Amino acid sequence: MSNCCLLSCFGICRRRKFSPGDAPIDLQDPAFSANNPIVPPSQVRSLSVDLNIYQYGRREMWGDLRQRWIDDADEPNCTVQAPDFEYRSLTRAKPRSKRWKVDFDHWAARPPALQDDLERCGLPVGNEDYHDVKISKRSTIEHPIRKHGTNFHHFSTAIGVIIVRNVERYDGPWWSQVALAQYDIHFARTTLRHIYLENVVNADTKDFIQTIWAKTQPPNSREFLLSPASVKQVAWDFDTPEYKAILGTELGKGVAAIVLSAFPRGTHRITRIFVWKRSIMQIRFDIEDKAWRQV
Repeated sequence: MSNCCLLSCFGICRRRKFSPGDAPIDLQDPAFSANNPIVPPSQVRSLSVDLNIYQYGRREMWGDLRQRWIDDADEPNCTVQAPDFEYRSLTRAKPRSKRWKVDFDHWAARPPALQDDLERCGLPVGNEDYHDVKISKRSTIEHPIRKHGTNFHHFSTAIGVIIVRNVERYDGPWWSQVALAQYDIHFARTTLRHIYLENVVNADTKDFIQTIWAKTQPPNSREFLLSPASVKQVAWDFDTPEYKAILGTELGKGVAAIVLSAFPRGTHRITRIFVWKRSIMQIRFDIEDKAWRQV
């Protein structure tokens, strides 16, 4: 694809294992828990800003804050915590009551819903190039709204890319932390160029994007899921109101957290966000080293 970064084509990891099947997923936002409290509004400068100055209200405010945290190392009050654990510490924890169950762990082909876009972006295309893992664990801390349930994290990673496939969190680490820890198993963070959200049904993110997508279409067009036009990608660039508002959605915040954790602040940015339909909504976030612009 012409909009893909020309520097995103890498060598291919040769670790080989079994390949899985794929199915639509219910991608959900990391939730509040007692051991990961939300930062009080008084501690975040942007929360005192008049929301009327933003075209998309609170979502754009939160996204603008994350854009500034990513882009400027001197921007204060960044609340994102990078993972302070290795992936294996989850699945090999002692005692067993703290251990995450490995539902599957194998090397697989690229997800069918994304296979064409992954190839156009110069990412691996082999039948066993994607480390596809799902882990799960019963919650131990009661969620304030949903009580107890099963945490699970399902990601596929290959050199240059993290694919978020299905997540549910009641307590424990944030999904952004688990995703980056899985990427760290085989690949250097400096190689990360794209983050995908596959088969998105999270209501906050999906509904908002469908609303702004409709603004890119002619009057009286059909809605996103029914329109033939939605198979074509629509992109929003860095620092536009729509871009910032997407970063401020439930799932956009998680993607921003991966970038904030993966790279020193001020060195990289999410340059563009792409959305299209392949059965249902697919989203791609493109990451760029800011030093490339100075060459």
